[in-house]
Amino acid sequence: MAPFCLGLVTAAAAVVLPTATLTLGWRHSVEGSRWEEDYQALAGGVLITEARIEAFGAGMEPPATAVRLGRWWHYVPALGPLSAVHLANSDRVGGYTLCWAEGCRPLDGIVPRGQPVSLVSASCAADGQ
Repeated sequence: MAPFCLGLVTAAAAVVLPTATLTLGWRHSVEGSRWEEDYQALAGGVLITEARIEAFGAGMEPPATAVRLGRWWHYVPALGPLSAVHLANSDRVGGYTLCWAEGCRPLDGIVPRGQPVSLVSASCAADGQ
């Protein structure tokens, strides 16, 4: 296993996921189109390695560098590692899905909805890995 895993942190708990990479997915609350972002845990934080938008509108256009492949617009955000990715985790709109080698799970199946969640890089050893 990689030395760094992805972790979820709320005000009440921290969960280390058994993976260094995952895909975060959700549906846009207005347009209903699917968005996906791929993340990797690094020593310096969390890196977004690719993003995909199924369709765009309502202020959610892909950048000029995006390439259309099938039904998705693919692009690589011009960001370095982030200390955390903050997720609203609202109980008023559809939730997030997390996918990694073990399959996909709804975020609210891991941490309760209605609480802000941060996606962070964590030591895999924090979960006994």
